[in-house]
Amino acid sequence: MGRLLHALGSFCARHGLVVVAVWVLVAVGVGTAVATIGAQTGNDLSLPGTGSQAAKDLLEERFPPQQNGVNPIVFDVTDGRLTDDRYHQAVVDSVKAMRKLPHVHSVTNPVSSGGQTAGLLSDDGQTAFAPVLMDIGSGDLTEELAQRVLDATEPAQKAGITTAAGGSIGTTLSTDESETSEVVGIIAAMIILSFVLGSLVAMGLPIVSAVVGLGVALATVGLLGHVLAVPTSGPTLATMIGLGVGIDYALFLITRHQDHLRDGMDVVDSIARTVATSGSAIVFAGCTVVIALLALGVAGIPLVSTLGLAAAIAVVAAVLVAITLLPAFLGLLGHRIAWLSLPAFLRPRGRHGAGLWARWAGVVRRHPLAVALLSLAALAPLIVPVFSLELGQEDIGATSPETTERQAYDLVAAGFGVGYNGPLQVASRLDPVAAPSEAYTQKYDQATSLQQDLEKKQKQLPKEQQRLEAEQASLEQQKSQLQSEQATLERQADSLQSEKADLEQQGADLQRQQQELEAKQARLESEKSALERRARARAARIAPLARELARLLVRERVLERRIDRAAGHPDRVARLRARLADVRAREAAVRRQLAPLVAQARRLADQARRLEAQAADLQRQADELQRQADDLRAQQATLEERAAELQRRGDQLQQQADSLQRQGDQLQQQADDLRAEQQQAQQEEKQAKQLKKELTAMVTQAGGDPRGTDPRVVHLQDGLSGTAGVVTLTPPQLNTKGDVVLLSAVPSTAPASDDTAHLVEHVRDTVLPETNQGGGITSYVGGYTASYVDLASLISARLLLVIGTVVLLGFVLLMIAFRSLLIPLQAAVTNVLSAAAAFGVLTAAFQWGWAVSLLGIDTADSSVPIASYVPLMMFAALFGLSMDYEVFLVSHVQQHHHAGEEPRQAVRSGLGASARITTTAALIMTTVFGSFILNADPTIKQFGVGLSVAVLLAGILVVTLAPAALVLFGRAAWWLPRWLDRLLPHVSIEGEPEAEVPSGPDDEDYSSSRPRSMA
Repeated sequence: MGRLLHALGSFCARHGLVVVAVWVLVAVGVGTAVATIGAQTGNDLSLPGTGSQAAKDLLEERFPPQQNGVNPIVFDVTDGRLTDDRYHQAVVDSVKAMRKLPHVHSVTNPVSSGGQTAGLLSDDGQTAFAPVLMDIGSGDLTEELAQRVLDATEPAQKAGITTAAGGSIGTTLSTDESETSEVVGIIAAMIILSFVLGSLVAMGLPIVSAVVGLGVALATVGLLGHVLAVPTSGPTLATMIGLGVGIDYALFLITRHQDHLRDGMDVVDSIARTVATSGSAIVFAGCTVVIALLALGVAGIPLVSTLGLAAAIAVVAAVLVAITLLPAFLGLLGHRIAWLSLPAFLRPRGRHGAGLWARWAGVVRRHPLAVALLSLAALAPLIVPVFSLELGQEDIGATSPETTERQAYDLVAAGFGVGYNGPLQVASRLDPVAAPSEAYTQKYDQATSLQQDLEKKQKQLPKEQQRLEAEQASLEQQKSQLQSEQATLERQADSLQSEKADLEQQGADLQRQQQELEAKQARLESEKSALERRARARAARIAPLARELARLLVRERVLERRIDRAAGHPDRVARLRARLADVRAREAAVRRQLAPLVAQARRLADQARRLEAQAADLQRQADELQRQADDLRAQQATLEERAAELQRRGDQLQQQADSLQRQGDQLQQQADDLRAEQQQAQQEEKQAKQLKKELTAMVTQAGGDPRGTDPRVVHLQDGLSGTAGVVTLTPPQLNTKGDVVLLSAVPSTAPASDDTAHLVEHVRDTVLPETNQGGGITSYVGGYTASYVDLASLISARLLLVIGTVVLLGFVLLMIAFRSLLIPLQAAVTNVLSAAAAFGVLTAAFQWGWAVSLLGIDTADSSVPIASYVPLMMFAALFGLSMDYEVFLVSHVQQHHHAGEEPRQAVRSGLGASARITTTAALIMTTVFGSFILNADPTIKQFGVGLSVAVLLAGILVVTLAPAALVLFGRAAWWLPRWLDRLLPHVSIEGEPEAEVPSGPDDEDYSSSRPRSMA
């Protein structure tokens, strides 16, 4: 490989413009492709073999596009209710506007009766959300389309309603596209490179080459998203790793090239030799990182595999740029690489083997056990937190409050409850298909029968009523005739009684006098009663006023005493005087009301006395009339005998009247029967209404579809709604065929909470088996929350497999490279320790919450869950990157050992020669990774914290624990069984050796007489 890379380096140095042109064409090509078809990323989780994937597949196959999940568009007001006239129409118009957009499958109006029944409006009426169902997944959802959905709420915004978007729409609109992190990382790297390389021109080369490689890599990752599901965090992770390794690899090449130039080597030869040696190590190191990242595929989790692939693409691009484009730049610049040099005292020394690192190498050589023990002691407290590490999921509640997805999250949590941000989708397969329940069918048939009977009676009863009314009219006519005959008889009686006229006239006069007297008495009694009522009314009005007046007088005295006691407190006296003035004003008002009432009471008492005198006078007149009446009764007895004859004739007329009455009674009986039938009809109508109400309730619970009353669906609903931790259950949704039903269970806890994860497990392990045991139904728990719970479970189950695979592959690569068993073992242990320490720092910072506020995370909780895939990705990336530093260190040690130095001295020489550049590279990568802590996404912050700490620890251990272990190993470090040596292929990390390196325990300037290694 060394000869091939030597030729490649020579070609690039001699034909720099051609190489640059090729890279320009590559960059333009991938850039044009991205501009034409777009870069695609998304958060669609594919988790084969999990319950959430089974639910997604079921919905995608039989109930599309429900597998995409709904996106809540939140409406919120602080004054009034959304159902008020000033807000209602604005929400309706916003929903209509969203429905007209492309790829919008459905939108439910939250302020409609159906939306309120479905629980889309909060109890206080100030918050609502419209579930928007798209017919495309999050991977195909563009930012433009997502913005159009949110812009459709403009009518609501104009009405003063706050709107925000959640779900995939909110995530798409909340992506942090600022490049603050990258810029900060690049600036920090530029400062470090300036001091290490000694000139601004040389400093710029690693930055330019890294940016070019990163740009091509990100474009490639964006295009890859059209073939594979690339997570939205994929490009950011690729940026972190690609930028870091790109700068580091360029640093290794440039420092070797500068050494050659200082030795007087020709520019082209220097570049060729640099690419052949350092370039070979870069290719090996890059392959190590790529293999570690691609080894994530053994987890069988597409999300993790794709993240690893995206990062690997960035590493491959960095390697290709380092061995082609960078040599072309070096060839074009020639000796001008030293232009814009720093002052002499700031430039690095031109030779290795002296200074701080040489002295440190001597310390490690003399005290390897102490250095190793101190390194392990320093790691111990950092590793302790890792034993409480829990894999969680991305917490939207910890994202930036400036993003629309966080605003939607907070509004929904405040208006409905935090669990509404992550409902559990329960998708069920039904076989046979759903059908209305027997109870529903019986009620429906009964209601239909009652309705038909009522319609029949509504036609018959009016006709019967008309017949009865006709018969009643005939009886009334007969009654009129009888009354006419009776009038004739009465006229005859009047003729017979003419002789009694005088007597009757006297009786009549007496009667009139008596009636007049009774009328006067009655009027007098009426006036007396009215007078008494008026008196009672006045008393009733006077009593509360008197009590109020007494209370006010007491209040007045109390305030006067309080004013006296408050002397010396002007403010308090002023307030008390104001209250006293108010009391006196009210007292005056009460007195004004009492005055006319008292006067009226006195007048009523005078009237009562006058009425008593009039009553006594009338009583005397009544006694006189009674005596006259007694005389008239005696005379009337004679007249009664003569009236008896008239009575007999009247009896005959009465018999006729009785006959008419019997006919009337019969008619009345028929009328009563008619009314009974009418009452029965009314009772049946009430019963029909009650059945309709019951049917409506059943259909409402069934989501408006009678098939939702299927006993299997109802049993599933009952089981889920009765589960502890489930606050509500949405009505079921059935597909057209009826073989799939979808329910959403809202948990009481946040989506990222451990309690929610436990709820998912409980529903799967206990609730669904119990509700499905009757047969004919198979249920799965899916949705965003369940998917991330499954992701955490999968990663937990396969974490050791991935770690073992990565460690084993790294071990084999190093064993091939260095023909040793203990060196790969030391490297593996060192890298695992640094990874464990980084995990510990990550756990303390986020899971324990020690650095949540320090890292700029605004969350209602005291901690932030660690995304399940972060530790896995961290380990793969860290193992590959830290293995680079092991390669650079051990390759130097190996070179000195092969040159004849005894093993322990070779460690001292190799460490002294490589430490400056390896620690510089680690520091650069640490600053690059650390700059991503500025990213608003908490998951990216976790990557930034974890990787920066991990690389920093790896850089420290590679100059402490690793060389100390090699010193302790001695000659055993280079032992390999002969049979294994024959089996393994032979690979030279830095190409074929060019010269012998002098040895000697006291040679402090050995580097001047040997071909320089990777630093």
